[in-house]
Amino acid sequence: MNIKHKPFSSLVGLALLPLAFHGPSVQAADNISYSYLEAEYVFGDEVDPDAPGVDNLDVDGLRFKGSAALTDHVFVWGSHTALDLDLPGTGESSLDVQSLGVGANYALLTGTNQLDAWGGVSYERLDPAGSQADGYGLSAGLRWKALEALEVNGFGSYREYDDFDFLLTGQDADGWVYGVGAVYSVTPQFGLTANWERWELDAGPIDPEADLFSVGARWSFR
Repeated sequence: MNIKHKPFSSLVGLALLPLAFHGPSVQAADNISYSYLEAEYVFGDEVDPDAPGVDNLDVDGLRFKGSAALTDHVFVWGSHTALDLDLPGTGESSLDVQSLGVGANYALLTGTNQLDAWGGVSYERLDPAGSQADGYGLSAGLRWKALEALEVNGFGSYREYDDFDFLLTGQDADGWVYGVGAVYSVTPQFGLTANWERWELDAGPIDPEADLFSVGARWSFR
């Protein structure tokens, strides 16, 4: 998979856009919280490892996420995902993904149906079957309060990882992660989440792809 410079440059611009508007005149986020904890069950059966003789794999596991607002417009986030892959004839393998980032948010629309744009940079770690690679991410997204109890969101992220230290030794990896999701607020603090995300990576001789789904719960802090 070849990463095109134009889409990459566009994502960089989107990731930095909220920072350009950051200042005293920016409306603070009132209806969308950037301080929360979240736990999700992640699953999928469309993981294409792009390896000879290996069909699409089943995957499932857990993801824990958190975000904390430092100011009205700046926040930090982190996530840890631990997945199990069902390998044909050889049992299971693991895939761990970690992310730690800082971002900024800007309210494009305020009021009941608030619409926020956000962007940020992150430290990324990918660990398939004990072969660790570190890297960075550039992300941007939108969060829309479609209804009083319903948030709809979407994001795109470019990831680049340095050399793996075991499997795929000496190979870099890069690619895109993007998706859409929703949060239904049962109470102002407690919500239920549902997401779909697409992974498209270029890791040396292989181009693994995956469609992942997740459901979970979020506790927001105002």
